[in-house]
Amino acid sequence: MQVLVAEDERVTAEFLRASLRDFGYEATLARNGCEALRLVRTGRFRLVVSDWSMPEMTGVELCRRIRARPASSYVYIILLTSRSGTENIVEGMNAGADDFVTKPFEPQELALRLHAGERLLGLESRDVTIFALAKLAESRDPDTGAHLERIREYSRLLATHLAGETKYQDQIDGDYIQLLYMTSALHDIGKVGIPDAVLLKPGRLTADEFAIMKQHTVIGGRTLDAALRTRPDAEFLAR
Repeated sequence: MQVLVAEDERVTAEFLRASLRDFGYEATLARNGCEALRLVRTGRFRLVVSDWSMPEMTGVELCRRIRARPASSYVYIILLTSRSGTENIVEGMNAGADDFVTKPFEPQELALRLHAGERLLGLESRDVTIFALAKLAESRDPDTGAHLERIREYSRLLATHLAGETKYQDQIDGDYIQLLYMTSALHDIGKVGIPDAVLLKPGRLTADEFAIMKQHTVIGGRTLDAALRTRPDAEFLAR
């Protein structure tokens, strides 16, 4: 994953880039806050590590400017600072920072905080993906909307019941139930590949038409497999 590093001190910037590379990140360097803001505006970066004190634009002001701009996705910001004290933490958080790392920093600590940011961004991507795919299926079949809601509720009720069984206590928890509730809406995504003449037919389907209709499960599986190949980090698609 790409990380934007805003740091005006060259030695620290290169150390950051090398450390991030060791942890599997691709780092792009910005020498000040203004340059960092221009790069954020390209939409390529969702993880930002910024020094607090920089020329032209401080890290705190960079946070404010990022939060003030309209954006289609969230940008996770970690501030690097040698400052301490509650007032500085409050100032940074009010500006829009998500986390802090104290200088001199430990690379392992920074990596852990970046992983936390990735988890948060992954949740946002998951929710948007599920919503978009479910809406796509709903747009093809006027009866799908209410059906999706019923399936979601049935899935949650059944999973909640099973969670109370000793056999499943180690497998089904609250997070699993919520994920099942959300992803169950994707079970009809394959309907996008069924011809209107079959999908929207008002009367009883013939045997041949029913065979075509049953293909929506195969089409749905292929669609989700393709999405998973494109985004292998989207583990919820594999469950």
